[in-house]
Amino acid sequence: MSDNKMMELADKYRELRDKKSEMEFAVKQVNEELQIVERDLIGAMTDNECDGFKHNGKNFVMMTKEYPSAVIERKAELYDIMKEQGFEHLFTINSNTLSATIKELKGCNDDELPEWLRGLVKNTEKVSIQLRKA
Repeated sequence: MSDNKMMELADKYRELRDKKSEMEFAVKQVNEELQIVERDLIGAMTDNECDGFKHNGKNFVMMTKEYPSAVIERKAELYDIMKEQGFEHLFTINSNTLSATIKELKGCNDDELPEWLRGLVKNTEKVSIQLRKA
């Protein structure tokens, strides 16, 4: 490969990397604005006691997702007790697997966390907007 071709490729590579950085920055800015507008829309929907509506051919639905996670100070204890209860297959445990398992356990227990998990798992909720075609 000639030096000239290598320099052309190096310039193209740098150009594409710069373009990627610019685009990532633009996406970051849009995501920040989107979070603000989503927060405001959730507030407006909550104020109007509305969990969904149609507008301009789209459905806007307020969704609440749960994100259970181990209480940091008691993580080892959580793992031990989960293993005792027959969930040793979860380790190494990732957040999606833990979340699905907790959801399943709650579903079998009148939507309550089983007693043996109380104080070991905390649950964080996040409300967001889901946009679909009407």
